[in-house]
Amino acid sequence: MKRKGLCVMTAALCLTSLFGLFFSACRKETEEEGHISGGHTVQTDPDAPKTVRSTELTAFSADLYLDNRWWGDENHGFVFSVAADEGGVLTAAEEKTGVRLPADGDLCAALASVIAEYDLAAMNGLYDVTAGLPTEFEAHTFRAAYASGETISFTVNNDPVSPWGEAVYDVFASWFAEHGNEALYPAREESPLVRFSLTVIDGGKAVWYDENTVGAEDAIDGETTLLARETSGLPGGNERKLVRFPADHYEKLAAVLSASGLERKYEFSRYDPAAGDYGNHDAGYYGWSGLTAADGEEDDENRALSLYLEYESGYSIVVDTRKPSEIDAMKPLLDALTAYLDPLFR
Repeated sequence: MKRKGLCVMTAALCLTSLFGLFFSACRKETEEEGHISGGHTVQTDPDAPKTVRSTELTAFSADLYLDNRWWGDENHGFVFSVAADEGGVLTAAEEKTGVRLPADGDLCAALASVIAEYDLAAMNGLYDVTAGLPTEFEAHTFRAAYASGETISFTVNNDPVSPWGEAVYDVFASWFAEHGNEALYPAREESPLVRFSLTVIDGGKAVWYDENTVGAEDAIDGETTLLARETSGLPGGNERKLVRFPADHYEKLAAVLSASGLERKYEFSRYDPAAGDYGNHDAGYYGWSGLTAADGEEDDENRALSLYLEYESGYSIVVDTRKPSEIDAMKPLLDALTAYLDPLFR
């Protein structure tokens, strides 16, 4: 992986020490104030800068609870950090899962980009907390320090659907996964795939894959539940082919689907932050293109993609879209699926 900046170890040690002293003092002042349970407390530091010039991140911490991101089996709490360890090595960690790895410039640069994109420096010096709220809304603190000596610190009630919080999670989860550790991702569906259906329409051409039950007269070697492929709009006209299911058919399909990250994208893309509801799927967005219903992309009446998966546990995935961005982004998965399926019908 190419480095996109420097995480200077010696600077990190010095700044992390100053960073800790600074936030310890702020925390002490807050604790001494004392707050009534259920009360709303707002404090601001008028001298706290609201902009950051540096892009070289040397320390980071964020305590989050996210409704639409989780690890393992529905664990939604996260404590992320980048800090020098006892040996002076700048280390990325997530406390709940226990994952830890030496940080690199890619991670630091990505986190700095999130801070800039969501203008988190604008909340520097803010303490805005309502006490006594449920766990998902409890006060959480964000901190960042830079090689320039600049720092950001604020404490606010957690927003479980925070766009910047999800962006922080995405950076850490993908970075750890790229380094061989997927502990920050949800547990994969473990039960066998038992049903698969795919329809792709492109212009005047359409292809459909599904299981098909036939009468005894069309059975193949006595099998009446067969794998079907139907095509239309091709130069040779419409075509329907039936073959017996390979013994390992669903295992091979499941392997292709799992490698694509389909399940995680599907689950993480339900929420539409602009509308504040879970209508993204109804609008045709499933986490592939990065767009949401708020982007207002028009449907393409000449293109469509429908995918249905059902697992033995009862869990299912239903993708139904005419959004060009989603169909284009799913092309590598579609190519992998058809590379397996089409030779079965030759």
